[in-house]
Amino acid sequence: MRPKPGPAAEKPRLSQAGNPYPPGLEPVVIDYRRSTGIAPGPDGPPAVKPWPADRSFMVSFDTYLYEADPDVPHLTLWLERQRPDESDERYAHYRADIEHHFHVHAVMLMIIQRLATVCGLAATCREHVCRRQGSCVGVRDTGRFGHAIAMYPPCMPLDLEIMETFRQAVRQLLDEWEREEAKRPAQPPPAGVKEATSEWRSPG
Repeated sequence: MRPKPGPAAEKPRLSQAGNPYPPGLEPVVIDYRRSTGIAPGPDGPPAVKPWPADRSFMVSFDTYLYEADPDVPHLTLWLERQRPDESDERYAHYRADIEHHFHVHAVMLMIIQRLATVCGLAATCREHVCRRQGSCVGVRDTGRFGHAIAMYPPCMPLDLEIMETFRQAVRQLLDEWEREEAKRPAQPPPAGVKEATSEWRSPG
C-alpha cells in the first residue's frame, strides 16, 4: 500500500523583508545566505540598492529614432554625447543599440504592469494615476534609476524576492509565447527589409 502524500507546504504570503507576494504568482524565496553569503538580520534581508545612474555626462531624449513603439511604456532615453572624433554613422549605430536596450526593458515593464494589474495591485497602489485608471501604469524616472530597476513600476518595493517573483512570471509567459511561435510556419521578411546589423560603441 502506497503511503499517502503529505500535505503540500503552504506558500509564503510575505517575503523575508515583510512585503506581500502578488496574489496569483508563484512566490520566489531566496536563500540569501547561499546567494550573497549574508544571512538576513533582525530587520530582514538588505534592501536592493539601485544602481546609481550617473547622467552627468549624458543627454536625454524623449524621441526614439529606431525603436519607436507607442504600445510600450515610455522610458526617457539617455545617451552619451557624440565624441568629436566619432562619425555620424558610428554614433547612429550606438544610438540604435541603446534604443533597443531601452525598448527591451520597456517591454518587460509593460508585461510586469499587466501582471500587476491582473493581480489586483492597482486598486491599492500608492500611485494615484494607477488607482484612478484601475491599471498599473507607473514608470520610474530613468534619470535616477538604471535599466535593471526601471523595468519595475515605482510602486514595487525594491525587494529582491518580489522583483524576482515578477521576473520569473514574465519569463514563463515569454517561454510560452516562444513555444507557440515555434509552432507557426516561418514567414519571410517583408520586401525591402534587410537583416538588422549592429555595432557596439567602443572607446578610441
